[in-house]
Amino acid sequence: MAIIISQKRFGTIIITTLCLVLIVGLIFARYSNVSNHEKPASPETSKSLPADRAQTNADETRPIKDIVVRAVDEQIKGRPIEITDISSENETLLSLISMNLFDEAVASQVAKSLAEAIQTYTGKRFSSISELKSGKRYSIFLDENGAFKKASIELDPSNVFHCVKDGNSFRSWKEDVVLEYRTEALSFQVKKNFLTTILGLHESKELSLKLIHIFRWDIDFQSDPRPGDVCKIVFERRYADDTPAGYGRILFATYEGKRTGRKTACLFNGQYYDENGVELRKDYLRAPLNVLRITSGYGWRIHPVLNVWKFHTGVDYGAPIGTPVYAIANGVVTFQGWGDAYGLWVSIRHENGTESRYSHLSRILVKRGQRVGQREVIGLIGSTGRSTGPHLFFEIIKNGKRLDPTKVKLVKNPVAIPSPLKNRFNSFLSQQAQLLPDVGVRTADQSEDRQVKSSFSTRPL
Repeated sequence: MAIIISQKRFGTIIITTLCLVLIVGLIFARYSNVSNHEKPASPETSKSLPADRAQTNADETRPIKDIVVRAVDEQIKGRPIEITDISSENETLLSLISMNLFDEAVASQVAKSLAEAIQTYTGKRFSSISELKSGKRYSIFLDENGAFKKASIELDPSNVFHCVKDGNSFRSWKEDVVLEYRTEALSFQVKKNFLTTILGLHESKELSLKLIHIFRWDIDFQSDPRPGDVCKIVFERRYADDTPAGYGRILFATYEGKRTGRKTACLFNGQYYDENGVELRKDYLRAPLNVLRITSGYGWRIHPVLNVWKFHTGVDYGAPIGTPVYAIANGVVTFQGWGDAYGLWVSIRHENGTESRYSHLSRILVKRGQRVGQREVIGLIGSTGRSTGPHLFFEIIKNGKRLDPTKVKLVKNPVAIPSPLKNRFNSFLSQQAQLLPDVGVRTADQSEDRQVKSSFSTRPL
């Protein structure tokens, strides 16, 4: 009898144990299923889409603003940022500040504060949305957390305005300057690259930006310069109390390069002309931004993310997040939005069957269907999409075929000096050419007619 009872108890224990195992298994299976449904898709899965699908399948439901903010925060966290550039046509104080600050309320206050100071000191009606002339130098400083610290804009060398955060408000003022201009000349050979060569001569980035701006239709300073190329410049250096304080106009410049040949820029009647009296302005820019670094060229390469042998259909320009990106020519925006591989990107249709594309942006500043002008800011450098760091992926497509942006032949639209002014131009060209020194030599002319101590506008050619 005792044996029978023991067997029954043993059977009960076995059944109870099996039930417990079954219940635990069901709970674990349900928990695993919920976890799998809640787990986001692998980044590698989304990154493996082909580039052409990434272009056409824009995810309009994706929170683009959140993506932009995260991309910026990851790049600037822990270090201050200085953004220096020059304005393009049709830009305003508000657009310049807004495209470099992601806090729109702060950008609006800064632009308004600067505009009020400008109106007070110049005596002319001016607002945050008043149109600025192109080529106006500006700087924006952010602290280590990416918050606004200071902004400066130079309407002309005698009208420089600053804005700083003062508690919970913003304070703007005009810089007091007594200006003197001296004509100087500089000649040098390119070493490693154009920008580092100029910095090595103890000149500032501002001088390189001015040269890039002048030759922007003929020279791509990211890809064209070669060691040994020679650049010669006649320019105005600005002095404040006998101390160098920036630059005035570039009066004459030549660039002789292995890849570019000889290029000349002569300032005459407010425009730049080559040595034959043909205006430098053309239909297309050579590059969509002012930075001086190509990180990956056109052609076959090992893809940095996919780690496969893949053809690179454009050019990567490395630059800090927030760097302005320009439209290379007049055109119409045909796409703006998100593509998985391209991140935030913009496509612009130009004439003659040409299209330009700008990818991995941190911010887009144009709308689909909008007409844009040459060198108008269409977005800001970022690292969205399939990217290993902040850069611009730039493509040119003509009649459906992708071309090498550094070698594509640009359509020219030459405008010559009118015949009645040709003799005067040739005389001025000869005078400026005589001022060019030998390589490695600097000269300065401190004659009375060049020492202007009033406003910038009183200095005629």
